[in-house]
Amino acid sequence: MNVQLSSVFLLAVIALSSAHMCLVEPKQRGSIMGLDKEGADDCILLNGPCGGRMMEEPMTMFKSGGNFTVIIQKNLDHWAKATPGFFGINLMHGSATRTLTTVPDMGEPSLTLYTAMGQIPMGFTGPAVLQVTYVTKNPQAPAVFYQCADILIK
Repeated sequence: MNVQLSSVFLLAVIALSSAHMCLVEPKQRGSIMGLDKEGADDCILLNGPCGGRMMEEPMTMFKSGGNFTVIIQKNLDHWAKATPGFFGINLMHGSATRTLTTVPDMGEPSLTLYTAMGQIPMGFTGPAVLQVTYVTKNPQAPAVFYQCADILIK
């Protein structure tokens, strides 16, 4: 009985210590199944730079020097008041990675949607990766969660 209680407790701690984040627009690599429920498997990617998901055909086009909008879902909250984290929107083009904008995590609940806007740098063209990170800054959670979308810049 003690082993069963210990196992249940451990699983509960693991479930609570996983902050999930999904990239809704542009569509993240892979699926977004379960997006309407907290703790979706497709929203917990811990390995950089893209959560271990392979490159896909670019589905979204952006204009070099043009504006962009990104929609992110905090699928499972892991905000820490003492050390609030943030969402980073990065452009990976060739061997360069550039941070385009950040959005602070202000402790909104699970399933909150965030909208981030910015500008694609001039002179960037061709296939690229839009990477979104959730930097938790919470010592009780993994440090960073990753999602990527393959894009084409014209």
